[in-house]
Order: sequence, then structure tokens, then C-alpha cells
Amino acid sequence: MSRLGNGEGSVYKLSGKRRNPWVARKTDGFDERGYPIYKYIGYYRTKADAMSALLEYNKSPYSLNGETVRDMYEKFLGYYKDNRAERSVQSLEYMWKHLAPLYDRRISEISRKDLQIFFDKLEKSVIIKERVKTVLKMVFDYSVRYDVIPPDRISIFKYIDLSSKVEIYKHPHERITADEIEWLKGMNDDISRYVLFLIYTGLRCGEYCDMTDESIDDDYVIHIEKAKTKAGVREVPLSEKAKSLIPIPHFSSYSTMKAKYTSWRRKYKFNHQLHDTRHTCVSLLTEAGVDERIIRAIVGHKGRGITETIYTHITTEQKRAALNKI
Repeated sequence: MSRLGNGEGSVYKLSGKRRNPWVARKTDGFDERGYPIYKYIGYYRTKADAMSALLEYNKSPYSLNGETVRDMYEKFLGYYKDNRAERSVQSLEYMWKHLAPLYDRRISEISRKDLQIFFDKLEKSVIIKERVKTVLKMVFDYSVRYDVIPPDRISIFKYIDLSSKVEIYKHPHERITADEIEWLKGMNDDISRYVLFLIYTGLRCGEYCDMTDESIDDDYVIHIEKAKTKAGVREVPLSEKAKSLIPIPHFSSYSTMKAKYTSWRRKYKFNHQLHDTRHTCVSLLTEAGVDERIIRAIVGHKGRGITETIYTHITTEQKRAALNKI
């Protein structure tokens, strides 16, 4: 047996006739009895080949890790599900789908250039690219934690440019027209009623999906208790038009709703993103002469100044009166 210096591993020959009798290995810890646990670098035809492989491994100890991006994501997902809400998991899984070109790449071999090429080819808005990048970075962080890649690999994310020629893919918000609203009323199916409810309330589609039967009280007021910002936690009263849509359709999850809406939209050639409903609500309220402070209170936008944020209180009835104007 040939040994290198302390901690650098050893090379030895197996008995009998073998095509590759020479073994390169390193000590990778000790068991409860104090016996060494070995990490085997590989099997080689000659002693020189085994020694060369061991020396190369010592220069780059992560190079032999064969875990793919998919392997590490699946391990990370199990950990993530134990520590996050269902909606966060659904969002992560949706962003993961965009990473398909990297699924089968060995995570230890992915370079900054590889990632830049991937994001340059990803035909999505900067916002979506940023979310996809966040998911991938979390998988890399998890891989560092379990010694699959070295800690300094995380630094490559600082040098990824997401801005290159992607704004052309960003969907501008478009108002849903009066004719389209009348068409939605005539459809009278779950999705059309869902879209109308968003228009008449200004809710985000995620806020709608979080609603339960108890979210609407006896006075027909929606209580939004979870939101990304403090301004998003609010009460939204139902107008007469919104009340007429009760009982509102429910979906088992955000992803189920999104899939059903996408299928429905394509079938009927309804060329609007779901966020267009909020844009439409704000537009209709503005055209009806509603005070901008009341509009922000309805849709959950932060006030512009300290006076408005702290001292202006918009009542439920002010909001209801405003929404009844559209």
C-alpha cells in the first residue's frame, strides 16, 4: 500500500486477477467503534493511474460527485415541504419547471457561463427569471450543506445578468373592456364568475385562492388576513355585483386554479392575464371618480406618505360605496 501525507489518502492493490486492481481511497470519518470510513475514489489498471486520480481528487474533491440538479432538487424539496406553507411549495414547484434544461446536469460541473447561457435563453420576464434563480440558488445552498459542491460555488449567482433582452417577453397589463365584461356575464361558468369576482373586488388571484367560506362575513365583507405587505392585510366589502356571484367557485390549490384558467382562456381566446383583473378594477374605480386613497385601501397598495399611511382611515362603507360605482 502507498500512502500520501496525513488526510490525503492511499493507494493499494486488490488480490487476484482483475482488470483494474489498483484502488484509490480516502478516510471519510470514523464509525462509532473508531474504525475509519473510506471514500473510494475509483479502481485503476496501474498504480500510477490510481495515484494520479487521488492527487487530482485532492485538488478538486467535489469533482467526483455525480449528483444532478434534479437529484439535489428532489432531496431539497423534501426538506422544503417540512418547513413551508403549501402555497410556497406550489410556487417553488412551478418555478422548478422552468429549469428543465438543467435537470440532468451534474451540479458540481455547472459553471457561471452555463447559468448565464441558460438565463439568456429563458424567454420569461425579469421577475420570473429572478424567482427561478432564487429556486436554483436554494438548491445550490442545500448542496453546499451536504458537501456536494464547495461553498464558493454560491458566489457565481452574483454575476448572473437577468436583464438581457427579456423585457419583450413581459406581458403588459391590459384592461378588460366593457364588451368583454358583458361577454363574461353571459358565459356564467366557474371561470368567468371567478374573473368577474376579481374585477369587482380587486383581489389578487392568490388572495382569492386562500379564501374559505368563513372569509366572507355576514355583512359581506372579505377579511384578507395573510398578505406580502402590511397594506395587503385589509377588509374588502362586496358590491352588489360581487354579491350576485355568490356562491363563488373554489379551487383546491393555486396551481389547479391557474391550470384551469389557462385552459379556459385558450379555449375561448380570452387574451388576458389574471392580473389584468386588478388593473381593470383600479381603472374602473378611477374613471368613476373614486378618491385614490380609497382605491389603494381596496386593492391593498401602500399609501404614498406618512400622513396617508398613518392618519387616513378608510371605512368599510366608503370602500363599498366606491365598489358599487363600477
